[in-house]
Amino acid sequence: MFDNEDRDNDSKPKVSEEGALDADSLFFDLPEEEYVAPEPADEPAAPARARTAEDDLLDAVDLQLSADDQAEIERRGKMKWYVIHANTGHENKVKRNIEMAVKSNHMEEFFGEVLVATQDVTEMKNGKRSTVKRKYFPSYILVEMILDKETQHFINSIPGVTRFIGGTPLKPEPITREEVDRILGRISAPDEARTTVDIPYDVGDSVQVMDGPFTEWIGVINEINHDKGKLKVMISIFGSETPVELDFLQVKPV
Repeated sequence: MFDNEDRDNDSKPKVSEEGALDADSLFFDLPEEEYVAPEPADEPAAPARARTAEDDLLDAVDLQLSADDQAEIERRGKMKWYVIHANTGHENKVKRNIEMAVKSNHMEEFFGEVLVATQDVTEMKNGKRSTVKRKYFPSYILVEMILDKETQHFINSIPGVTRFIGGTPLKPEPITREEVDRILGRISAPDEARTTVDIPYDVGDSVQVMDGPFTEWIGVINEINHDKGKLKVMISIFGSETPVELDFLQVKPV
């Protein structure tokens, strides 16, 4: 019958004989737990960069370039362009000699392109217009190569080669890629390429007009445009010298 009273008395704070509350009796006995520090919150991830057309192009280039292509690009990147003087009239023959010598001596690693500069020229033959290729950098050959003592001696030993142009005999100087493009006419796009016309007249020549409104009139050539194949002819009209632009096929020598 005293169990409930005992339990009630146990749950009440103990009072000391002096009537004060016992400080230890104010705290409940709780089981001790190990403290675990909270994990730091993850920082929000940066937003992904949107792909651009350049990214797609780079991916495409990476896919298309094989190991051999990449090695070829690196090999050609080490080369520079040099000008070589050859016997006049034998440029194409010397070009072939260089290419054959490179191949037969297994020196492809040190050489790239071998070029002879030519351009299309329109000229008159037997009253008909024809287009032919003509060297406009005669006696010179452009060679893309890695220059050292061995390759320099190799080129100088090829029949028809006389010397390197530029620098000194012991240390030839390369030309820039821009100069090569200027020589070969490669700066313009293919559809913008122009044909040079070989006009068989000189400034001051007298000619007679054979076609157009001034047929049979006689004049003097004042200006020649080889790129367009045009002549500016001074014709006396009512006592006044008047410039008339004509195609060179519209006139004949007097």
